[in-house]
Amino acid sequence: MKKKIFASLLISASIIGGLSLTTTVKADGVINNTKGVVTTLKMARLYDENGKVITNRALANNTPWVTDEEVEFDQLGKLYRVATNEFVKAGDVQLQHGQDESGVINVGTHQAAVFSYQDGNYKSSGNALAAYSKWRYNRIDNFNGKTWYQVSNDSWINSDDASTAVTIGNTGIAEISYASSQGTDVYQGYGSNKVATGQKLTNGTQWKFSQKVIDTNGDSWYMIGNNQWISGGFTKITNESFDQNAAENWDPNYAAVKVNKDSGVYKDSSFSAGKTKDVGAGALLEVDSTVQDGNTIWYEVSNGGWVPSTNVSALTLNRDPISLNGKSKSQAIEEVISAAKQQLGKPYVWNGKGPDNFDCSGLMQYVFRQVTGQNIGAWTVPQETAGTRVSMNDIQRGDLIFWGTPGASYHVALYLGNNQYLNALRPGTNVKIDSILSSFRPSFGVRIF
Repeated sequence: MKKKIFASLLISASIIGGLSLTTTVKADGVINNTKGVVTTLKMARLYDENGKVITNRALANNTPWVTDEEVEFDQLGKLYRVATNEFVKAGDVQLQHGQDESGVINVGTHQAAVFSYQDGNYKSSGNALAAYSKWRYNRIDNFNGKTWYQVSNDSWINSDDASTAVTIGNTGIAEISYASSQGTDVYQGYGSNKVATGQKLTNGTQWKFSQKVIDTNGDSWYMIGNNQWISGGFTKITNESFDQNAAENWDPNYAAVKVNKDSGVYKDSSFSAGKTKDVGAGALLEVDSTVQDGNTIWYEVSNGGWVPSTNVSALTLNRDPISLNGKSKSQAIEEVISAAKQQLGKPYVWNGKGPDNFDCSGLMQYVFRQVTGQNIGAWTVPQETAGTRVSMNDIQRGDLIFWGTPGASYHVALYLGNNQYLNALRPGTNVKIDSILSSFRPSFGVRIF
């Protein structure tokens, strides 16, 4: 952007003989100091200080120009100065304020009001974006204690109505199940803004939650009090409300299925295990593990029991792309591989998440978080949708490779290239490097970067 602006202004300088913006403008109305950059929305005519068209010059479409002043002419309306004695109509350009930054913004449980930026302030456009919708933004601004996100040309929404975290409107009971003997922390706030309250919750205790959030790093959080939050990484969840909007959001700890026809919930992953209860067609269930038995995939329901793929269908929940945080793709890949090699020799422990021991998915989660600060998922199925699936013929260094049917994978490793991969395989082994064998060949790959 800076190089382009500089080049554009040099062209102006060569024609008009300098860049000193000191002329006295003969405007009809108020002259405002408006510093920033305007980008042309089309081929834009230029006007002189008297409001007359400059016939031998125009600005090319989609080019940025520095401005330091805004003026009003009776016949022309608002104009921005882009060089000495040269102005462009406000309607032909977009004033870029704030700063360049891109990402995905998520509308909360209510609609998000849309604003335009006029005369140094945000004014309602009368439009709104739908609740739970996602939008890409390309600029941000901080104004009057709010963060503003530009989602299209001069269309802005703010942090009152939307967040880079995903707000999920489901409620229920969170049972602490996977915490250490010291318990898990309760925080004021969540994500990067969290502050430990000093309160610990121990395994076996149950807490009612009124809201769930997936933060910008991909971590899940449950609100159990007035801005009191716990990590979803240590919980089993019993949902009281869990609708389609909630079910269609990627979660690092859970997948989701929809019941296609009335089904039993079985005590174990077998039709002979006996049923604990029944669920009706249309029900949505969170699941936290899978087992494949012949052609049937069994899904373990988050609050207990199993349902078969003969009666349910899995929802495909793709994670937003992992950010490189300013690194090149090759740099990020090599840093992930380096972080993984530092774990060589550490023991396999089921559900081990590091740093002293790992299971297969815990190892992958750990090394990618070390490099990116982001969560690719706590077990194999969420990790399957943390990137782009590729065939084994197309795998590259730094890809994840999976064993098993998509949606029911049972092992994951980091591909190093040259037919080698790094993994935590099974109890009794340590993190090690293995070679791909025809007797234990991966099924597919996922490219994270």
